[in-house]
Amino acid sequence: MRKVIYIITSALILTACDLETSDNGALDGNWQLRQIDTLATGGSCDMSRSYIYWGVESHLLQVRDIDNKNLKILFHFEKMGEELTIHTPHFVVTKDELVPIEDGSQLAPFGITGTRDTLHIEKLNHGNLILKNEYYRLSFRRY
Repeated sequence: MRKVIYIITSALILTACDLETSDNGALDGNWQLRQIDTLATGGSCDMSRSYIYWGVESHLLQVRDIDNKNLKILFHFEKMGEELTIHTPHFVVTKDELVPIEDGSQLAPFGITGTRDTLHIEKLNHGNLILKNEYYRLSFRRY
């Protein structure tokens, strides 16, 4: 009888859990920026020695620049097919304090063209990610 009560209780607890999942597929995870290509000039900047990382989970994107005093920027995003629109950036001051970013030029070192940017997903698999906006192509590796 105890086993039956244990099984029923366990089943009720598990069915009461509400897990949030995303439709991001392989996009979810941590990515290191490896290269930025300038589309207009054909120039390329090797970023493999930098410590710029993008963390993607659910509908949030966190950009970190460890070389720059561990600067953290938090974005919201929507993924529709092969398009990724990032918006509403905030500097992360502490875990409880966010400061809105009004000037999109502060995002240029990360290959982001403004406070709202649409990036086309050129390549996405479990090891590599390539995003392209109007001016740049960003290449990442999963870490």
